[in-house]
Amino acid sequence: MVGTKTIEVTCEKCGKLYEAEAIDHIDLHDDRGLIKNLKSGKANRVQCPKCKKVMYLKRSIVINFDPESKIVVFDASAKSKAAKEVLQKTYEDIITINETLEETGNETEFLVLHDLKKLKPLLEQYLKVYG
Repeated sequence: MVGTKTIEVTCEKCGKLYEAEAIDHIDLHDDRGLIKNLKSGKANRVQCPKCKKVMYLKRSIVINFDPESKIVVFDASAKSKAAKEVLQKTYEDIITINETLEETGNETEFLVLHDLKKLKPLLEQYLKVYG
């Protein structure tokens, strides 16, 4: 199931402040329909209700490649080693909350990607295997 959050967005064109739903996480097993939008970089698309300007939000999206033991955080702004380390540390902090999470987390491949060119092959391979 897609995890979303209501956020405030300011239109780049007219300056109107409005609320929009932003995707936080996607489970590919349940949300295969979003793979096309992920591959094109258009998963977090919003449109200004006043001037109709379309914008793409620059936000992290956590992608669960279920049933594979793989989680990918796609964040176009996480280009530096330090930015990737912050996301890795956050993941490690979460999985150490309890023993069950830690065991599962240690068995899960965790990647931080900022480049669509690296995400696309993973999504295409997932589609080949799981349709």
